[in-house]
Formats: sequence, C-alpha cells, structure tokens
Amino acid sequence: MPIYRFEDLKDVRQNPGLSSGHGESIKGERMYFCHRIWEAGTEAKPHYHACEQFIYIMRGRQRFTMGGEVFELGPGDVIHIPANEVHAAEMIEEVEAIYVKDTTWSLKGVAAGEAAPDAPPPDDPF
Repeated sequence: MPIYRFEDLKDVRQNPGLSSGHGESIKGERMYFCHRIWEAGTEAKPHYHACEQFIYIMRGRQRFTMGGEVFELGPGDVIHIPANEVHAAEMIEEVEAIYVKDTTWSLKGVAAGEAAPDAPPPDDPF
C-alpha cells in the first residue's frame, strides 16, 4: 500500500546496542523513511553506516558529533551524514526526528572502530 500512518506501524529499536532511538520505519525499494524518538539524556554511540543518511529534527535538541565537529541541532535542522562517516549524538531534550537512508545498507549501524561486515546486517522486523 502506498499510504502509511506511523501510528499504524510497529515501534522498533533497530540498533539497541548503539542507539536509544525507537520508532516506526517504512522500507521502499531504494530508501527507508523512519520516524524516531530519543529520550532526553540518552545517546547514539559513535557509529557509521555504509550508506548516506539525512536526519530532520522535528522537536527537541541534541548535541551531534561528526567529522571532529560538534553541532547543536534543534527543530528545523537537517543534517546530511555521508556514507561511512562516524557520527554520534547526545539528547539534550527528548528528540523527535525523521530520517531517510538509502537501502544499500540496513537500518543498523556499525560501532566506530569496528570493520563493517561483508553484508548488511538484517533489519529487525517492522
């Protein structure tokens, strides 16, 4: 079906070892479209993906680290994360965001300093 409502989809933690974020995901043939919530005081540990990603902050504030720089992101900000770029975030407030990733990799990241597996790890069911 081409029309979705997040409230009708399963709330999943795709990367519990790396990120406290949870929410709903839609997978198309070439892209993921995801709604995520991170509670205040939680984090996304340093990690990377073998695909690029865009994150649009809808509400809340976070301290985002990428490429040796630290950014404070809030509502209306969009960050572009290139493929294989290590990034991390600390939630200053509860954060609600939408992110878009291409499907050349799964929704799961790889911890910073670890080599990527030969194939993308499987997504948790959603």
